[in-house]
This record gives sequence, C-alpha cells and structure tokens, in this order.
Amino acid sequence: LGFEQVVENFAAILTGVSAVLIFVGIVLRNLFDLSPSWVVEAPIYTFAWAVFLVLGGTFQRGLHLGLDVIVASLPLRLRRAFALFCLLAMAATAAMLVWLGARLTYEQYAIGAISNTALKMPLYTVTAAMPIGFALLFVRAVVDIVTFRYRDTTAIAPPEASL
Repeated sequence: LGFEQVVENFAAILTGVSAVLIFVGIVLRNLFDLSPSWVVEAPIYTFAWAVFLVLGGTFQRGLHLGLDVIVASLPLRLRRAFALFCLLAMAATAAMLVWLGARLTYEQYAIGAISNTALKMPLYTVTAAMPIGFALLFVRAVVDIVTFRYRDTTAIAPPEASL
C-alpha cells in the first residue's frame, strides 16, 4: 500500500468509528435512557480528522466540487492554462491554511486549551487535523503541478436525458 492509501484507510476507519459511536449513542439514549456527552463529542472529532485526511486523495481523483460552465467554453489552450492556474492557486491556498492551522494548533497547545465538554480534550489534538490535512493537499497539488498533464474533463458531457 502507498502512503495515500494508508491515510485513506485510516480515514475510513475513523469514519467507521464515528458511525459506531453515533449508533452506541442512539442505543444508549433509546434503550437505557442514558446520554453521555462524550458520545456526541467523540464522533465529531473523529469525523473531522477523517475529512481533513482525505483532502489530498479527493483532489487527486477529481472528486471535489467544480463548476466548469465558463471554462468549458474556452479554447483548449486556455483551459489548459486555467487548469494549471487552479493547481497553483490550490497549492498556495493549502500552504496558507497549513500555516494558519499550525499557528492555531500551537497557540492552543501553548495555552493548554481544552474542550469545555465531558472529554476535556486538549483542543490542539483536534485542530491539528487542519494543518496535517492541508499539508497532504499541498503535497498532492505540488505533485500535480510538477507532473502536469492536462486532462480535458469538459469534453466528457453527460448523456442527454430523454423524455
């Protein structure tokens, strides 16, 4: 397995843990009239980590949201230039968010910030997902810039719906 696959598998495990915790919370609440607050909090943290960890893989596969109505009408050469510009913008945005996320994580660590909930989690353990996830996205964007080959996805039109 490659590094990206390991990261995605870990994110899938975290998503599964979130689902199990939510199910446990439902069972505890409905069958035993118990509602521990950690059952609400823990899935949020595990799911947040999962989301940030798969940013790079989502971008690599082109599964992110994109609007290409205007871009599709451009000549191929301009579409190629725009695609490269988007990769550069993605790398710059990811780098900025790595920096900001790392600062926030460090500040929370430095002041000893903890969640104001039952788990009393150190907040840096949660916010660390942001700079790590965006660092993975940054690396993916840089790899895509270095190995840039334009794939014209606008040429693939969805089939017309027949009435």
